[in-house]
Amino acid sequence: MPPKRHRRIRQKAKPKRPDLPKELVQVAVYGVGSKGDGLAKDESGRDFYVPYSVEGDVADVRITAKRADGFVADIVNLITPGAHRVEAPCPHFTKCGGCSLQHLDATAYKNWKLERISESLARSQVKAVPLEPVLVPQGQRRRASFAVMKKGKTVVFGFNARSSHHIEQVENCLLLTDELNNLIEPLRALLPSVMKREGVGDVIINYPGEAADIVLALPGEMNLKAHQLLMDFADKHNVGRISWRVDGKGDPELIAQRCSVMTNFGSVKVELPPSPFLQPSKMGEEALVEFALSALKDEKKILDLYAGCGSFTFALAQYGVVHAIETNVPALKALELSAGRGGVGGRITTEVRDLDRQPVMGKELENVDAVLFDPPRAGAREQVEHLASSNVPLVIAVSCNPTTFARDAAVLIEGGYVLEKLLPVDQFTWSAHVEVAAIFKKYDFDIKKRL
Repeated sequence: MPPKRHRRIRQKAKPKRPDLPKELVQVAVYGVGSKGDGLAKDESGRDFYVPYSVEGDVADVRITAKRADGFVADIVNLITPGAHRVEAPCPHFTKCGGCSLQHLDATAYKNWKLERISESLARSQVKAVPLEPVLVPQGQRRRASFAVMKKGKTVVFGFNARSSHHIEQVENCLLLTDELNNLIEPLRALLPSVMKREGVGDVIINYPGEAADIVLALPGEMNLKAHQLLMDFADKHNVGRISWRVDGKGDPELIAQRCSVMTNFGSVKVELPPSPFLQPSKMGEEALVEFALSALKDEKKILDLYAGCGSFTFALAQYGVVHAIETNVPALKALELSAGRGGVGGRITTEVRDLDRQPVMGKELENVDAVLFDPPRAGAREQVEHLASSNVPLVIAVSCNPTTFARDAAVLIEGGYVLEKLLPVDQFTWSAHVEVAAIFKKYDFDIKKRL
């Protein structure tokens, strides 16, 4: 009998537009846009968005998609490289969709990140000069979400390509910590035995401290054999906890618990729930906390909004009594229990609350000395409106989205706050994202209301 042939996985390709020009077009790149794509024009003045290009590039490109105001095009032939172009350090660059800016030199890269913030502020008519950014180097990312697909007996495990269902298999990611990278190959070997149904899914890994936390969001139910394999895997590879989320829906179901998954927030050890929200890197977290604490002096009553598991809470509690508010129940429970075990329970109170639907307002903000808020990417529109009309003298904002940060900052400034300091923190190395922290103060509040 002839040997069996492995079935090849046919990964979905982007549908081709029949009306797109097939000929190559020569373009000149004059800048890099907000999503990391090069901004270019051809000789007739048409606009092009060219991924993985830099200012000064001259290239032959092939059009791949139409935008309302131009075309998306890929480089086929680089005729003249721009002055700030460098060789990307990762062999998967342009194939894996995780990074978009590895081809920029250090100066252009830093300036581009600062420009993203400045442009967002300018659109919201906010005046501020960012401080020198904190640039988190490669090898610091402590969490990652991998894509996985099974067809037949073949499993592909890696990162999604840019705007595609194609999965680029990687053996090592320059952004990740060594501990995270060391799990890639063992997981790739394990998944064919664990995934019993064809389909796509995700593997989310956090490595916040001494042991990993893995959530498998995979198609189908898990059987007894897979359960045993996962328990053995946890023992062998220093995994504290493995959870399973059927078809990526609902809460993770605990499969194996070898030890608690812990991290340190300040001097307090915190036992984390499955797939917790954490800052992407410990270095970035420490920079943000240090910046927030630099604004505090003798504040006694502090609100920590969107508190998560306590990234800022425990540090703030060194200065005053902190009321931590968060919508995620497991995260807040972890914060509360860890505060008690860490001996700071008397300085921290907690409240489960959806701040988008039920913001802190009115009398609740009276006699509050400081507020820190760290919302999701959508920002804190509802909450900020009430903060702006309050008499809280100090507001510290942390945001992973300069656009929504600028919108919220404009509301605070309209309400009488002064933006005193703004710190960029680049935790999303080589991507189009950048984090911002800011200190706002209100000087004309009525002191009598606070006595």
